[in-house]
Amino acid sequence: NDTIDAYIQERIIFADQVITKHACTKIGNGDVILTHAKSDVVELILLKAASKGKTFRVIVVDSRPLLEGRALVNKLVSAGIECSYILLNALSYVMMREVTKVFLGAAALMSDGSVLSRVGTGCVALMAHANKIPVLFCCETYKISSRVQLESITGNELGNPDDVVCTSTCAMDHSLDNVNNNNKAKDSVLTDWKDRPNLKLLNLLYDLTPSEYVSGIVTEVGILPPTSVAVLLREMNPQDNDSVFKSG
Repeated sequence: NDTIDAYIQERIIFADQVITKHACTKIGNGDVILTHAKSDVVELILLKAASKGKTFRVIVVDSRPLLEGRALVNKLVSAGIECSYILLNALSYVMMREVTKVFLGAAALMSDGSVLSRVGTGCVALMAHANKIPVLFCCETYKISSRVQLESITGNELGNPDDVVCTSTCAMDHSLDNVNNNNKAKDSVLTDWKDRPNLKLLNLLYDLTPSEYVSGIVTEVGILPPTSVAVLLREMNPQDNDSVFKSG
């Protein structure tokens, strides 16, 4: 237990404090920061920057079915930070007009510099790259993997398919034939999807952002380019390097 507590303290809690310190230097007065879903370390960064008196605005991009960004917006607004909340389908509008920097969290960092994160993150990074907006991923080094992943299907995680079934929050059917049907908002064409053999629901939880869409990775050892991840991995695990040479 002591070993686990020490690991959590050093590799997560202390690491997040150092990452926050590094990332705050990249936030300036007047910035419009965009983030996606909810990342604990990104939340710490934004709250810390605000506590230092920096004036900036945050755009939280969210997506169904998890809608994790709502919790982040609640925390930021409670701290007095000016926020906007949008869904992923409005991303291009704000990215082209307002955003100055993008801060994203990561679930895992691959050895080639690509990043595994909440599904939708790849779209955000791609759009930012197309508009020449810097994209910073904030990631503790314990999340670095020696794996190389080329796509988002093979090593992904599947959520409950029922989560993507439209619920009472779905858009209403405004056709004239159904104007007076008050139950339409609660119904969905996907409700009986299990009884339709030619229909499958896919609820992917993560996607992969290629390294070319990553401007920098903020870690507790500094802000690194994605090309330096493999070097950092070798420095962190020298025993693996020795075993490679010995096996040869």
